[in-house]
Amino acid sequence: MDALTTSRVAEVAGVSVGTLYQYFANRDAILNALQDREFVRAVELLTGLLGPGERAANEDVARAVVRALLESYRAAPALHRVLAVEGLRVTPTERVLAFDGRAIATIRAFLSLPGTGMRRPNLDAAAFVIYQAVRATMLAYLLEEPAGLDDETLVDELTDLILRYLAEPAAAPARKRSKTTKASP
Repeated sequence: MDALTTSRVAEVAGVSVGTLYQYFANRDAILNALQDREFVRAVELLTGLLGPGERAANEDVARAVVRALLESYRAAPALHRVLAVEGLRVTPTERVLAFDGRAIATIRAFLSLPGTGMRRPNLDAAAFVIYQAVRATMLAYLLEEPAGLDDETLVDELTDLILRYLAEPAAAPARKRSKTTKASP
């Protein structure tokens, strides 16, 4: 983030700092523009993979979405790190929420298509949970680069998470012990 100065941006872009200031008042304005561009790209990616058209098997769709999101992060990892840490700080909350809403609506529309075999009755909740789970995991992976986890493993794990949550039969909920019940030794 320290390297992201208006002087450095102008240098890399091959323009003068004065020209850069004609379009961007400061570094935060540049971050806002980059964040907006990535929001548009992500929504286009999701609508392209989850929009109406020929349908693939749920596993193939889930894997394709996770892989495409990961590839978009991998195409510019430093940019996405900066946007994850600083971009969300400067981007107005309503724009972030609007993006999240568009992404969740796209997922919800897909889940409501006939033949998806969704077991979740509340598609609004399911779309929100899947979106946030995948997003949080991707961001953590991008920022932390955890040992023992590579791109393909991440794709496999997130695909499994999505499918088990959305399509596999629900597991019986664990029974809660009442406060008066003593635990067995």
